[in-house]
Amino acid sequence: MPTTKTALKSISVILMALAFAPPLSAQQPQPGDPGYVRVQGTDPGLGAPPPIIAPARDLIDYREEMRTFIQKISSYARQQKRNFYVAVRDPEELIIKRDLQDENIVSPARTFMRSVDALMYDNVFVGYKAVDQATPTEVRQQILSSIDRAKRSGLPVLTLEFATKPADIDRVYRSAEQRGVVAAVVPRPTDDLTDVPDYPRRPNDENPNNVLSLDDVKNFLYLSDPAAMGRQDQFALKIHDTNFDLVIVDPFSGRDPLTKQAVETLKYKKLGARRLVFARMDIGSAASYRYYWQPGWAEGSPGFISAPFPGNPDRYFVEYWTPGWQQVIFGNESSFIYGLIRQGYDGVLLEGMRSYLAFEGNVEIEQEFAPLPLKPGD
Repeated sequence: MPTTKTALKSISVILMALAFAPPLSAQQPQPGDPGYVRVQGTDPGLGAPPPIIAPARDLIDYREEMRTFIQKISSYARQQKRNFYVAVRDPEELIIKRDLQDENIVSPARTFMRSVDALMYDNVFVGYKAVDQATPTEVRQQILSSIDRAKRSGLPVLTLEFATKPADIDRVYRSAEQRGVVAAVVPRPTDDLTDVPDYPRRPNDENPNNVLSLDDVKNFLYLSDPAAMGRQDQFALKIHDTNFDLVIVDPFSGRDPLTKQAVETLKYKKLGARRLVFARMDIGSAASYRYYWQPGWAEGSPGFISAPFPGNPDRYFVEYWTPGWQQVIFGNESSFIYGLIRQGYDGVLLEGMRSYLAFEGNVEIEQEFAPLPLKPGD
């Protein structure tokens, strides 16, 4: 399967290439003639293929477009609700700008960092490539350097770690505390997080106080499928019966959005104190099971729907810099952000940041977007 930018070229680009191909000469062998062969998909008799005229999108700075997209989301959200929080997951390459001549020269992306309220990093200490797999020292130091940059800018930092062994879990919480970040350790990949982790029995650094801002958060819970816990009222009451400071949850239970009543129930701890409730939202891909998906949508239709995710035909990369997709996410009463605010969420965790890599063509898409294995070697 193609893994570079070619994998995401639209049909129109292919047709453009064909339009510029020279006509066949009468002396050249035709398909079906004796001796007619193809070499790696090309006709040797045609000579070197003509250059494909790249569309204007090849000039796009995909990382800067992602920053701009998030800044627009943040601005719109705060117009609707002044104290609505915007957190970003996987922000490493977004909080810096690399020099065009020397990518080792970086500067802070200050406008971007001032537009968001918190950052979340994955597998800083454990869970690298697989649950329970220790993060290599070099990788960990790179992430910690990014975290330090974020903290110098005054941004709260969350980390999501993947481990099952109590000794490893305890070690993560100690390390996170030393670095001044708030960690959650979970036993499975985030798409499969459907219940409260068994260990520790109570939230790490349990906090009896009201949580009125992100600076008050000492622990958090991340859940990807409320429907796994039963009806919405059952789910809300089960989470209400915990003392986490922040709950990050998928805003849909099956195909139905969580009701205002369910969200309001989630906002209070078992002790009665107030906590924050965020919705998770992927802005880098479209899913055929989400409310916005229309009959007839498919790869290339509408134009912002790009190639499907490797191994997940129900999700598609999106051209997130285009107005069509951005209107799905924010800016009107049918948009995702508007709906979250109306349902009463305190904030949103934006996911799908690394989708820009697929358009840059500088990584193996299958490896970059492969699901996290449950164990090393799986």
